[in-house]
Amino acid sequence: MRRHRLWSVPLAIALAASLSFCAAPPQRATRAPAPEARSPAPAPAPAPEVRVAPVIPAPAPPAPAAAPAPQVPTAAPVTLLLPLRAPDFQSAAEAVRAGVMAAQVATASKAPIDVRATDASAENVVAEYAAAIAAGTRVVVGPMTRTAVSAVAAAPPSTIATLALNQPETSVTLPDRFYTFGLAIDTESRMVARAAWEQGFRTAFVVGSTTPLARRSREAFVEEWAALGGKVTGNFEAGANADYTALRNAVARSQQDVAFLAAEADAARTLRPYLGSTVAVYATSQINDGRDDRVGDADMNGVRFVDMPWIVQPSSPAVVGYPRPQGMPPALERFYALGIDAYRIATELAAGRTNFAFDGVTGRITVGTGGVVERRPVVATYRQGARVAE
Repeated sequence: MRRHRLWSVPLAIALAASLSFCAAPPQRATRAPAPEARSPAPAPAPAPEVRVAPVIPAPAPPAPAAAPAPQVPTAAPVTLLLPLRAPDFQSAAEAVRAGVMAAQVATASKAPIDVRATDASAENVVAEYAAAIAAGTRVVVGPMTRTAVSAVAAAPPSTIATLALNQPETSVTLPDRFYTFGLAIDTESRMVARAAWEQGFRTAFVVGSTTPLARRSREAFVEEWAALGGKVTGNFEAGANADYTALRNAVARSQQDVAFLAAEADAARTLRPYLGSTVAVYATSQINDGRDDRVGDADMNGVRFVDMPWIVQPSSPAVVGYPRPQGMPPALERFYALGIDAYRIATELAAGRTNFAFDGVTGRITVGTGGVVERRPVVATYRQGARVAE
């Protein structure tokens, strides 16, 4: 339409001029005066050029930014299942946790560790164990009590690896990928029995205190000694009102070539002199409280016992790479050392390895089939009142 209007303006002017010429009235033929010279009429001004701006489409609105993908938390490859809310076990559990964290720093590992605190009830432990599995962890380290280990071992089987830090209450068949590792005194007692047997001893006198731990130690030694073919010639339990003269007489009457001492450090120092100086004496780490200010350590001379390198070989290559906890009682340092080796085992299991060995701070560690992690401590002897590793 606009192009048509541009061309109609001059056409209308020409048409108007033509119509005015034809409409003039007719005149008679006379000589008309000469027309007056006139300037030619100015040409009509050209119609202004009309430019039509091109229609530019409006830019499309920007596409909305894609919503960020939800952050899915990455499961920690190692989960600690520790009785940190159980007053009776809290201190030991804290020491284990500290040892695990120390091992993580010493090995420069950046893998996160999930810590799940439990109380002492089997129900709570099993619930947290199931939650760790649901979260996608690859290895669970714990629980620590025998009751809790039994409960977890009886739970529905899982495909993840579990490193329990104690033994079940009773002898049971462990699920696949379920390992037991710890500081069980009865395991050490069996090691002592085998060590004494390998030295050629065949008859043993057993003496110990009345605590539950000492009784378990004695029972384990007697059972292993009998299984090896040894003979127990005497078994004496020294309570608060023990007759030590009777103990001396019993040792003198018995025909033994080795004595097994199952007692805590203080009780062991009391009992040792009544065993005489002619019989070989063996014990577990129970007799070593790690203190160097004990009066009476000279009475312990000649006693052989098993213990972890962390305690009796502090300068060994397996130990020096890990920091010493400041202000931690010697008894809890054992659990700290347990945490170090537990972390090393757990990282191997998380990587899919099932048969491996290494020199740990608690002893020579061997992991294989059967579910039991073998921990072989070192043998030490009291000499001139000092503990000397052999």
